[in-house]
Amino acid sequence: MNEQIFTISWRTLWRIFLFGLVIFALFVAHDALGVLFISVVLSLGIDPLVSFLEKRRVHRLLGTLLVFLVGAIAVGGVLYLAIPVIVTETVGFLGEFNETLEKIFGISLPSTVIRDLSTNLSRVLAFLGASNISVGFAVSRVVSQIVLVLATLVVSFYLSVEKHGTERLLRLILPKSYEEPVLRVFTRFKTKVGRWLGAQLALSLLVGVVVALGLTFLGVRYPLVLGLLAALFELVPIIGPILAGFAAVIVALSDSFTLAMYVLIFFLLVQQLENHILIPMIMGKTMKVHPIIVIVSLLAGGQIAGFIGILLAVPIAVLAQEVFTYLAERKRGVSG
Repeated sequence: MNEQIFTISWRTLWRIFLFGLVIFALFVAHDALGVLFISVVLSLGIDPLVSFLEKRRVHRLLGTLLVFLVGAIAVGGVLYLAIPVIVTETVGFLGEFNETLEKIFGISLPSTVIRDLSTNLSRVLAFLGASNISVGFAVSRVVSQIVLVLATLVVSFYLSVEKHGTERLLRLILPKSYEEPVLRVFTRFKTKVGRWLGAQLALSLLVGVVVALGLTFLGVRYPLVLGLLAALFELVPIIGPILAGFAAVIVALSDSFTLAMYVLIFFLLVQQLENHILIPMIMGKTMKVHPIIVIVSLLAGGQIAGFIGILLAVPIAVLAQEVFTYLAERKRGVSG
């Protein structure tokens, strides 16, 4: 019986060790890597605005400060004014939506889901309205998230202030032999994600505002919640607008069948407006990310990392797509 002897060189062992070390470092530093990736994506979304101001002879530093300042005021205003109203509406919306589903279709959401969502939303409302929150509680529950948010804003600010800041960062940290392929992939990623992000946010905002105003005019209850739902579902191609319309029709049905028909017609009109005017005008032909990639990446991102995973799902999927495209071109000997 012949015994087979396998030999492993020291060079191979060192490679295995270094690979394991890199994986361990990535696991330990996943928060820092998440901050860096979010900062890059955020800077890509901000860059068109900063570049627009720069072309109007506004210094890049001042332009970046203006964009961040306006963004902070807008977000702060929404948190202070709209969140309490939206939370209050959502608590009522969840209960009524579930009752209407059970009355019409004989089905209902699990009671634990309704109870947990209502409880958490009520806690948010109490937190926003409280003036004597324990310092220890606030520190233990919030401080780490605040640090991550501030770090993300600071890094994205520096990447936005310096033109081609992310490219310079990559050149700084990458070995010389990796610069050319990584920068080529990043340039494609930057173009596609930057355009998609800006266009998608604009489209979601417009659809959300139109839906909220239209439902308010029709007299449908919870228009802010349904408008916010329409804006969020707009991120999910094809099925997102259908789900938003379904929720609005169900709420309208609890009042009258006639109102539900008006809401259905309204959402069909919004869909036509979106498909024939808003999407061609805002998204254009060169900004599209394949709907299947978006849907699968959103589902996977939500399953793996919750809300943060949903936010980063499409950029990560686009990055992976561009990496595979580059590798396929390189294998075929085609230069991009």
